[in-house]
Amino acid sequence: MFKNFTFVLLLLTVFYSCTCMTKVASSRKSCTYKKDSMIVVMRFERKVLPQYVSLLKRSFDACKAQVLAKEPGCLDYCLFQSYNDSTLFCITETWATKGAHNAHMETEHVKKHLAEIKGINDPNFKSKTNYTYWVCPGANEVKK
Repeated sequence: MFKNFTFVLLLLTVFYSCTCMTKVASSRKSCTYKKDSMIVVMRFERKVLPQYVSLLKRSFDACKAQVLAKEPGCLDYCLFQSYNDSTLFCITETWATKGAHNAHMETEHVKKHLAEIKGINDPNFKSKTNYTYWVCPGANEVKK
């Protein structure tokens, strides 16, 4: 009798869980935006040769000042230096659209920055954590 009761309770729990999960999943709307109009979030790791650490930081900071002043499509543009390895950096960028990022890549300040840092990477380093996310506008809004 106890085994039957436990089995029925287990079935009811599973059924209720599945029903609730279906309601949650069906209440989420899929994104109807085209990929080119989505927010673009990028993360890159870069490891430079030790003698170029200050060059990367100076060049990035100069470029960042221009990006933030002249590119309204830029939502975030940051350089982080590792605490444990001063030659390892993480670059994050967030753009309102892919078009904003494409325009960014054609600016004079970006071309200057890329020319200044050409050849400074550690050739033995291969990042395994670079990524690009496409975020649907409104996907992270909090409903009140």
